[in-house]
Amino acid sequence: MIRQTSGNDLRRRRASRLAGALGLLLALVLIGGIVPVYADGIPPMPMGFAGTANTLTPAGPVSAGKLVQAYVGTELRGQTITQAGGVYDNLLVQGPGPGMVTFRIEGVLVQESIAWEEGELKSGFNLTISSLPTVGYNLSMAVSPAGTGNATDLTNASPYAAGVQVSIKAVPAAGYRFVNWSAPAGGFTNATAAQTTFTMPAQNAVVTANFAVGGEYTLTMAASPIMGGTVYDVTGTSPYNQGEVVSIQAVAASGYQFAGWAAPAGLLANALAAATTFTMPAQNVVVTATFQVASNGGGACFIATAAYGSPTAEQIDVLREFRDGVLLESAAGSQFVDLYYRLSPPIADFISGNSFLRALVRELLVDPVVWVVGAAGDIWPNQGSCPSHEGPL
Repeated sequence: MIRQTSGNDLRRRRASRLAGALGLLLALVLIGGIVPVYADGIPPMPMGFAGTANTLTPAGPVSAGKLVQAYVGTELRGQTITQAGGVYDNLLVQGPGPGMVTFRIEGVLVQESIAWEEGELKSGFNLTISSLPTVGYNLSMAVSPAGTGNATDLTNASPYAAGVQVSIKAVPAAGYRFVNWSAPAGGFTNATAAQTTFTMPAQNAVVTANFAVGGEYTLTMAASPIMGGTVYDVTGTSPYNQGEVVSIQAVAASGYQFAGWAAPAGLLANALAAATTFTMPAQNVVVTATFQVASNGGGACFIATAAYGSPTAEQIDVLREFRDGVLLESAAGSQFVDLYYRLSPPIADFISGNSFLRALVRELLVDPVVWVVGAAGDIWPNQGSCPSHEGPL
């Protein structure tokens, strides 16, 4: 006897298939999150050095506690301190290259140099200088006004020879912001950067981190809808004082266009410009960028569109209905769509130019999703009052 399937069993099976469809969609998103990383390029691995630091006069290893620094071109890329017997290790020289790696010991140029190579480890790379400098100068760190933050000598090897580049960092206290660095002598790579380098003069030096009263009110950036684009506080130093002018910018996601800014308080210089300024009110405030689906209904290429080669394919319509009638009806589904819209364009660009990859994605991933979504269509919520919106997929 053939067992008859009840309506509940059928609904359960279809719900299971629907869950499977969501799982496959998630797999697409995960793939989309992996491939763009490799498409953009993996961050370069540092080049590593270890060996012995030596002087010619007197002949022999340098003493412990001496500063060894590595440069690519004129930029400081790594530093370490010698141990007993002149041994140095863990000197990691960050990329990117190309360029020659040069070294300094206590500010004295080393005779050896080498081309930077990603991921290379030179474990017996000995360094030689004529002699160590005979004079060292003390570096002291200070803040102004007192109690408004901290200033740190990251190199932490004072006293230093003249010409040595010292890594320094400023951290403001609560309610304050970093303004700039100052010193009576020596020079800064960037005097307005909270973390930078200071070149020691031929004298003792006091380097001061200057702070000012910071903001009292928090600026929060938001996008509506969340999948429509990305918003930025370009100034990036929230909280702000009342009346402070902040640079803001909106960047539409693929398939969307910027529509305007809105805020319950404060003043927008141009509410219709994607890049504009906002004057802070005397309260915490949320500034929202509104986006809308691009008028051409297409936008950039998404995974499903790339797989089928056309935004008008019948299967795309099925997925659009599933998006509008099921996913966007819940918070979790909306977040899923938002994630898909953020990660999909790079993977779509990756596969669109390769017919084999398009066929593979279409037949092994997208087609099964379309089939399951279509088969489970009668357990979706009533679609009569929720027409499908044109938009990218």
